[in-house]
Amino acid sequence: MRAVLWNIALILLVAAVDCAQVHIYVSPNGSDSNSGLTVSQPLKTIQKAVNKLDESGVKGNEVLIELMQGYHDLASSVLFPHGYSAPVTVRSYNHQEVHVTGGRRIQSSNFKHVTDSNILNVIPQVAHSKVLQIHLPDVGITNYGSLSNYGFYRERVAPLEIFINGNPLRLAEWPNNKYINIKQVLDGQHGKRFTHESIRDIKWKQEKEPWVFGFWYWGWADMSIKVNSIDTSTHTITLVEKAKFGMRTGSLLDGDKLNGYGKQGGYFRVINMLSELDQPGEYYLDRSTGILYLWPNTPSGTLSPTDIVYVSLIDDCIKLPQGKTNINLQDFTLEACRHYGIWGSNLSHLKISNLEIKNMGSYGFRCSNQCNSVSVSRCDIHHNDGGVFMKGGDRNKLISSGSIIEDNHLWKIGRATLVGANFITPEGVNVIVRNNYLHDGSYSCIRWAGNDHIMEYNYFNKCCFNSSDCGAIHAGRDWTMRGNAIRYNYIEKSLRLWPGADVRGIMLDDQYSSVNIEHNVFIDNEIHANIGGGRDNIIRYNVLYNSTKASIQVDGRGMTKKFNTELQKHLKAVPYTSSIWTAKYPKLAATKDNWNLPEGNEIYGNIYYNKHGIPWSVSYNDINEDKYYNRHDNKHTYTSTDFYAPEYKNFHLECTGQEWANGINFEQPIAFSKVGPRYPYGPQYLNKGKLPARTQVPTGFNKHPCSGTAKPATAIPHVAYLPDGSAPNNLIQNITNEGCWLLINDCPAHPNNVKGTFRDTYGEQHEQAGNIEANCLARAAKEWRYCGSAKNKPITAVYGPTGAMTIGGDGCFFAAYGCPKHNDNRVGFMRDTYAEQHDGGDTNEEACLKRAAGQWAWCGKDRDKPYTSIFRPTGAVRTGGAGCWIKVTKCPADSKIKYYFYDAWGATNMGSDDDANECFARAGFYWRKCGSDNNYPVTAYYRPTGAQKTVP
Repeated sequence: MRAVLWNIALILLVAAVDCAQVHIYVSPNGSDSNSGLTVSQPLKTIQKAVNKLDESGVKGNEVLIELMQGYHDLASSVLFPHGYSAPVTVRSYNHQEVHVTGGRRIQSSNFKHVTDSNILNVIPQVAHSKVLQIHLPDVGITNYGSLSNYGFYRERVAPLEIFINGNPLRLAEWPNNKYINIKQVLDGQHGKRFTHESIRDIKWKQEKEPWVFGFWYWGWADMSIKVNSIDTSTHTITLVEKAKFGMRTGSLLDGDKLNGYGKQGGYFRVINMLSELDQPGEYYLDRSTGILYLWPNTPSGTLSPTDIVYVSLIDDCIKLPQGKTNINLQDFTLEACRHYGIWGSNLSHLKISNLEIKNMGSYGFRCSNQCNSVSVSRCDIHHNDGGVFMKGGDRNKLISSGSIIEDNHLWKIGRATLVGANFITPEGVNVIVRNNYLHDGSYSCIRWAGNDHIMEYNYFNKCCFNSSDCGAIHAGRDWTMRGNAIRYNYIEKSLRLWPGADVRGIMLDDQYSSVNIEHNVFIDNEIHANIGGGRDNIIRYNVLYNSTKASIQVDGRGMTKKFNTELQKHLKAVPYTSSIWTAKYPKLAATKDNWNLPEGNEIYGNIYYNKHGIPWSVSYNDINEDKYYNRHDNKHTYTSTDFYAPEYKNFHLECTGQEWANGINFEQPIAFSKVGPRYPYGPQYLNKGKLPARTQVPTGFNKHPCSGTAKPATAIPHVAYLPDGSAPNNLIQNITNEGCWLLINDCPAHPNNVKGTFRDTYGEQHEQAGNIEANCLARAAKEWRYCGSAKNKPITAVYGPTGAMTIGGDGCFFAAYGCPKHNDNRVGFMRDTYAEQHDGGDTNEEACLKRAAGQWAWCGKDRDKPYTSIFRPTGAVRTGGAGCWIKVTKCPADSKIKYYFYDAWGATNMGSDDDANECFARAGFYWRKCGSDNNYPVTAYYRPTGAQKTVP
């Protein structure tokens, strides 16, 4: 028995040893000759603590590397040589304020005012008393790095940068935070020379290392380029190399006006110019002398003994090993490295939490290739050229990465590189991005690639503010990256501030396919979401509030096969016909032909509110067929009172919005309190809460009364003079409400033909003219031709069941009640001599018919004086006038709906009298109301322009 107890005790002792926790202490005031195992004997460097992990007595145990208060300046990257069998945590000791930096501090007392007259002659007069200088070799700094190209997805290795009190300075530039236009491109699009209109270049010519930065051709492609020469006599700049997409003349306009897609790019600024150091927060380093010049970005504009000045020196702050790391990084600030804050590749089991990661030259954290079971949570990441890049999982086998990015605050990403400096870049398979707050981004806040990613419960605000043709959430040019879900997010203020294509809340670029966009709240975006010609995308159950251009934008750009080579390459790179892929994405494998058609897209169950004149949906490339974009059961509210308190981001549905939601089982929009970080983020010493400035409905708020539904107007526009079925036919007497009727006064080619008003028995027996209105009306022109097509010998056809009629004969005619604005009181039928003499309206059907809307407008747009154009050679008619009119073939589901009527309810509640898109949407509404039968289409006629749309 004693032996058994001894063995148990031994086992427990071994287990205790195996589970031992070792603390290693590191202090800026420590020494690497210390043991590091007690608070009183701390090491000096983090690298020494990492090396100690392999020492006897430490190796194999759970280790806590305790960083003590202060600035831990790295002489080189912290390198973890391998992973560990037990967890290794690097953290602040007792939540003290800890900074791990890739730079070195310069005491503010080392900076002096500029006294060199030669330098003062270069620096702008306004800066003479403000600019300070330091000779960096005097403080032991000679590693200046070098300026290099950056922009358009090129990850930057920054040169030496300067930070004061944690805030970055920028290279001296002009114009400050703006651009100037290229005046002329001298050697063609792909040349290196261009002219401008600034006379300031007389100063630039003397610069030692001038660079330029700009959007040279596209509003979505930036690039910095070194200057080769400056000719001040012709205001010509010659570059060392060509811009990526070439260059063109400038697109910037005066004031707040913006050019669109057809006129973008072609603007630049000069950078790294001592002669332009004219604002707080700018600096210039003369690499030939080692003298640094800066204007402090402090409230006082100068430096005090308490100001903390840092310069960046090393590239990557922390390098992680491949394989299973078992490393945790938590609760400190990581800052001032020229490249990445944390870098790793092909690793797993890494946790990064409660860090502040700022002032990096590129990504704060970049994890490439196979990064599995990696988490980044509760971090405060800002002022980098990139936030978090994480790629993991196995696309061939569709194995999840198991990685997650959650509860972080990411902001002001894109200090130098604008396009491609993404806040979060998830790639691979099933990276979860949730409960993050992302705001103030130069380009996309999330740019993703891969499959089965989930982006949920995030709050996006002011992404894309430095470029055009951008999406706060953005992906492009792939049919295979399926299974992604964007849900339960708030996406706000993605607005275009620069020339070029539109900015969207969610941008599915260049045929990107098969994304579910659902249960999101979109607020104040230029375009809330677009589908750029892709397939099988779903946009459903979203709130789309107050877009500035259109709620939804769709197109068929792939029909030109412009991107086909790249798309096919991506398709062939994955086993999309394998059993794994076909089981998960059956539509992808089932696509045999028509890859480039935007088929299978569904847009339904959304509720949208826009100010008057802003359309719900815009389409390009003539792709309005439902097989491409099936838009149905979307609710347009013309009043913000259908939401509880949109001014406080409370979009709970009320009034008619609630009624509509109940009808389609629409889930109430997610509360604003549910998005963004759920927990305090960043190191504890920063004492940062959850989502900053959380908007809440104030106590005592009184909900605005419902005002969404009004009774339909009783005063309707006058029916057309030419009977069209919307009212009884009072022009032709002695007919019944059955069959097809003809009125023939003369038939020169067949004088013995029946004359007068009679049933068209031939048409009824041979052409179904007695049952189909269109077939009956077509008989007028046919009989006129049968009778010899004689001039001024018209023939009239009337469809008895509706009273609709037309006239076959020669020429282009009006049917009207007169033109009061121009004192023409003629009522009835009259030849449109203008159309015949000037537009060929007597022989060209469209030239004749388009006159109706124009003539009605010319005559004063009187609601009671519509104009109908009749192209008598075919009997085709078109009416210009007021209102949206609906024509129903048949309505099996609701016998109360009339055959042809003015949509008074739509006019009163939806604005269909004033917006063609709203009018056309009513065709879909009534078609669905009548049973959604393809055999019974519904047509909406928007009479102010004469346009019409038939559904389906």
